[in-house]
Amino acid sequence: MRLTNEEIATIKNSVLTLDVDADVYLFGSRVDDTKRGGDIDLLIKSTKLTRRDLRTIRGQFFDSFGEQKVDLVLDAGDSNNAFINMIEPEAIKL
Repeated sequence: MRLTNEEIATIKNSVLTLDVDADVYLFGSRVDDTKRGGDIDLLIKSTKLTRRDLRTIRGQFFDSFGEQKVDLVLDAGDSNNAFINMIEPEAIKL
């Protein structure tokens, strides 16, 4: 997994401050240690978070690490989303 401990802590803290029951997963190219670069793809499972909360989480990450490409996918558990079903098997829980 190609995230620093500080990045992981910042992401988790931002999410869990808004929803203590949320789960955060990394997916995409950053789960592969043999690759380089790439955006940070995060799947957030929460029944409480909103799109506005995702903007807050992204902003807190930018404040700590500068602007980077961070994709946040919210899974509220209320639908059968094909994209989420596709990424879940490779996702790593932070």
